[in-house]
Amino acid sequence: MARGSRRDALLKAAAVIVQRDGADALTLDAVAAEAGVSKGGLLYHFTSKEALVVAMVEALVAGFDARLAETDDAGAGSFARAYLDATAETDADSLSLSAGLLASVAIAPETLGPLRARYRAWSRRLRDDGIDEADAMIVRLAADGLWLADLLGLEPPKRPLRREVIARLAAMTRTPRRTP
Repeated sequence: MARGSRRDALLKAAAVIVQRDGADALTLDAVAAEAGVSKGGLLYHFTSKEALVVAMVEALVAGFDARLAETDDAGAGSFARAYLDATAETDADSLSLSAGLLASVAIAPETLGPLRARYRAWSRRLRDDGIDEADAMIVRLAADGLWLADLLGLEPPKRPLRREVIARLAAMTRTPRRTP
């Protein structure tokens, strides 16, 4: 297995543990066992549990940025639409990456720095997106709420209600900002 794919497999194993057993169960021994590697093999990639959690958060940010790039179109509200699309329609892989956030909050909150920095950048893009700033913030917070409901199993809306909620939020991204 190539070095990058081994590292990815270790991150996925860590995510499985967090999702299945909770963040308290995330230990280097558990990740090594889940991934089927020696602890030394794990330590080659991650020198500590905190380093593993940092990598999980970095993978979450990179995965989200990749989804943003796939869905970003042009014009007023384009970034808000991309953010909504990338956040509200989650799949098992993106939710698995999100397990890093749970681990970070529970184990080492200081590792949230990269995520906080990206949120600042995403917020700047939303503010400059050409739609009303309050509408952009409502879309972001609602999309984040859908994502958290999915991640934590907090009774996320089922289809067709989910589609209707997303459609209403998308409509908020299509009204250009009025200039005074």
